[in-house]
Amino acid sequence: MKLNKVKIENANPALLSLIDNYRQVLTLDANFFIPPDRSKENKKIPTLDFNLFKKHWLTPLILTFPYLSIHQAVYDEFQTGSVRDFVTQKISGNPSSIMLLRDEELDSQEKIVRNSLEISIARPTRYSPGIDNKDDRGEVKSLAHIATKGYLYFCSHDSNALRLIDDASELQTNLDNVLSIRTYEIQYYLLRMEMAEKGFIRSLYKYMYYLTESDKKHNLSWEEFCNGMDTLYLDAIKKASEKPTKLIL
Repeated sequence: MKLNKVKIENANPALLSLIDNYRQVLTLDANFFIPPDRSKENKKIPTLDFNLFKKHWLTPLILTFPYLSIHQAVYDEFQTGSVRDFVTQKISGNPSSIMLLRDEELDSQEKIVRNSLEISIARPTRYSPGIDNKDDRGEVKSLAHIATKGYLYFCSHDSNALRLIDDASELQTNLDNVLSIRTYEIQYYLLRMEMAEKGFIRSLYKYMYYLTESDKKHNLSWEEFCNGMDTLYLDAIKKASEKPTKLIL
């Protein structure tokens, strides 16, 4: 998986819509739940502790957005360990704080649409519906399901997955009505809505996007990122009619 470059030349209509109404279905890719690990790039780079990641990223995320969802194929990627235990608890809770999307729950007409969409979406990926291999399976099945149901948003920091949406016309994925949201956009949202600790969000941004010399050649510093995002979105945030209840006082 290749991490996204930070691009903030223009406002993302999806983030503007989310700022206006945070009570929308947000479907998440697996990488939203797994602490990013850049230690393979350099042995001097530390890994992120899951408990810290859970406290300062996952918990605020779940407390902010009431309609988070993941597809069954994404859930299946969490085979064992802390991530699966956490997600399982949130799915099975009463009330549930993560909605599990299951293809078997679609009606007969929806299944026809979903199957057709999956073929189109899979074509530019490594996933083969006939073989049902693991490569790119989670994002293909997630996107086919949400496009069938008319859910608008897919959140990820996998540039290959997001390209299926952003370049839908070129790739002929039939995802023209789905909108992409990147991890750094959610980081900014949580920061400005005062839902997560600024220090952790800053550290997470730097770890993901501004850590190596290569990062620093292509991406914005934290200060540049915040200033640029404020230019695009702060006015909309101030005018938002409804906001989540602040967690950071």
